[in-house]
Amino acid sequence: MSSKCKKILIAGVGGQGIVYLSNIIVEAAMLSDIPVSVSEIHGLSQRGGVVTSGIGLGKNCSGFYGKAGIDILIGLEPLETQRCLNYIHKNSSIIFGNYRVQPYAVNAQMSEYPDVNEFVDYIKEQCKEVVYIEKFPENIDSVLYNVFLLGRATRMKDFPLTAKKIEEAVNATVIGHFKDKTLKAFSLGLEFGMNKQPV
Repeated sequence: MSSKCKKILIAGVGGQGIVYLSNIIVEAAMLSDIPVSVSEIHGLSQRGGVVTSGIGLGKNCSGFYGKAGIDILIGLEPLETQRCLNYIHKNSSIIFGNYRVQPYAVNAQMSEYPDVNEFVDYIKEQCKEVVYIEKFPENIDSVLYNVFLLGRATRMKDFPLTAKKIEEAVNATVIGHFKDKTLKAFSLGLEFGMNKQPV
């Protein structure tokens, strides 16, 4: 593995398992002998609050991030993915899913939820690689959409961790019956779209 710094940002809302996903990525990096650093988890961890987590992979690479400083963005909620546009650059890779958690202003009918397809078209012109999961498989619990996205992310060109190491990390960090569910969701993400013909 190259010692070149890679910065990953996970964005979503409380209740989507951002800390859980961060822990798996950190464990996979350690199992891969990649130096890893994590920023503080920013935001409100209670359900519905905005949360982000920055992870730095590589020698002397911190988890703190600034404008145009993120190489890989994993968005667990479309609007929160959109809020992170300042942190990406033209060589960034973005993966996110269409699992919407309506903010208060939308629920109160004070504003409309932004057009996600318009956003997808925009970032495809701005970034190196964009993977958008418009519809998650029905046999996955929404609490595991995070791991599903991670599975699909391992097939992205510049993703710095292998599927094998992430599976090892799940086995090392997740306990009980939730381990099998996590591995299943990860596997479904890893295989997602592989049999489809390119459009």
